[in-house]
Amino acid sequence: MKCYGVTDKGLVRKANQDSYIISANAYGDVLAIVADGIGGGKAGDVASTMATDYIGDAFSKSPKFDDLTSAMTFVRYHVSRANFQIYNKAQKYAIYKGMGTTLTGVFIGSVGTFVINIGDSRVYGLYDDATFGCLTNDHTWVMDMVRAGQLTLEEAANHPRKNVITNALGVWSNVRMDMEVINEPISTYLICSDGLYGYVPQQAIEDVLKNDQESTQFKLRRLLALALKAGGYDNVTIILIEKEKGASNGSQQ
Repeated sequence: MKCYGVTDKGLVRKANQDSYIISANAYGDVLAIVADGIGGGKAGDVASTMATDYIGDAFSKSPKFDDLTSAMTFVRYHVSRANFQIYNKAQKYAIYKGMGTTLTGVFIGSVGTFVINIGDSRVYGLYDDATFGCLTNDHTWVMDMVRAGQLTLEEAANHPRKNVITNALGVWSNVRMDMEVINEPISTYLICSDGLYGYVPQQAIEDVLKNDQESTQFKLRRLLALALKAGGYDNVTIILIEKEKGASNGSQQ
């Protein structure tokens, strides 16, 4: 399995408030996470870094998981701990008031695979049958309205409140997180902040991932280049995970 990540502040923002980790434990399990900080100033940077540093360190020391449930319980517990730490720091120091972060990622281990999502960063999957699609649901005002049948996807794409998120790590004392088991055979996982998918069409992203003639690292650089070419209006963070041909969904080959 090949795992690579990149983060860039883009061409407009003065600072990069995104963070990411690709963490492995002693048993070959991998947890890859993208965090897009919110809160302005240095606050978003602090929140995303706190989340990825803490969770990455905790996962690297994790015990051997007996099944997928134990892996999900471990990740859920430590994400909740990260939420507690960020929230408490924001309550204690005025400079960090209101800070938070998205947190989106993938666990891939011998016991199986699952995705986790808080906010509006995304996980995409390229299936073995060449189907490509998003594996997470955005926690945004417009997507909440879409799910409630009050907006269409076309209306949501152009809505003035399309960037308003309704869920984030560290903003509230308790955090709501989506966790979804992946049973279908997926060859490639893409985890990214909205600095990529918000400006680069999904078809262009899909075309890059389907090019079997390019290495994982080159695909990663191409995706970043597309985001910058589109204007680089936001921080952009991308993790690309490609499995070796013939590997099962929970295999670390």
